[in-house]
Amino acid sequence: MKNSKFSKIFVGLFLSIGIASCSNDDEVSTIQPSTSLIEMEAEGGETAISFTNGDWQIAEVINHNSNYSIQGNIYSQDGEVIRVNSVLSLEDQGKIEALWDIKGFVITRDTPSSLEIMLKENSSSEEFGFTVVLNSGEEVKEIDVFQKKSQGYRFDSIAYTLKEDDGDSLFVRKGTTYTFNVLESQEISISPYGGVDIHNQSHFKSPQDDAFIWLKNDSLMVEVPTDIYQNEIYFNGDERLYSEYSSINPHGFEEMKSVSIPAGESEFFVKQEWRKRKVSYRLSLINNRTGEEKIIEGSWIEIAPTGGYSIHWED
Repeated sequence: MKNSKFSKIFVGLFLSIGIASCSNDDEVSTIQPSTSLIEMEAEGGETAISFTNGDWQIAEVINHNSNYSIQGNIYSQDGEVIRVNSVLSLEDQGKIEALWDIKGFVITRDTPSSLEIMLKENSSSEEFGFTVVLNSGEEVKEIDVFQKKSQGYRFDSIAYTLKEDDGDSLFVRKGTTYTFNVLESQEISISPYGGVDIHNQSHFKSPQDDAFIWLKNDSLMVEVPTDIYQNEIYFNGDERLYSEYSSINPHGFEEMKSVSIPAGESEFFVKQEWRKRKVSYRLSLINNRTGEEKIIEGSWIEIAPTGGYSIHWED
């Protein structure tokens, strides 16, 4: 009987210790994310994380490449800016973000017990990673995020359309000024489109951050419009470098103009007629990893002389 009584007491003590131990573990593990590791492809995306309770905060976000705290913008739950270009932290509900042209993230806490981590497409040449540091009192938990580098895109096609603000517009530009002081009248020849920076210039423009990243090392030449007539776009095989930087080409107006210069002091200048052409484009790229299409939209803008000009004498 004594042994049986002793056994019951021992078992009771053991269960009490076990229950107390479980209770202590629950107290220690205040922060319980549904995952502590996110691995994502370069194309980016969103991951939702749930928690058993909301008694925690984001203390900082650490960059894996430098081990420094990442700086960015902090927003309240209603979207008001709390801090700009600051070390990222969030005590309650709201949003923090660090966005660059080639990568970035947005972390949103819509409810006390949830997080959503959105990764922008990683168009840098290296892997991107960071750690979200959470704390509750003395307890600290980390969520590691790893994003692969992109395998890039290849060119598929480019198409042009005329939208509301597209088309041709003309403007006048003052060209070279000529000044004389001669004893007798004489004839001279001038180039109406001579001078500095008199070229056919064009470039591509897009609001998308990665519009020119994927093809920047390819020196891609694409066909561009040569004329717009009655809302139709025409081509004749002309090509330009797909780039946000200007392509410079000869204007093609090499004719000379004969001008009579009177005796004494005189001065005249050339007024040149120029055209600004704006056409919308849609560039199709193919992802080297997934084979999926990516669309870049923007405008092709050309500024070029039309060949029209006039001579103006100063009084």
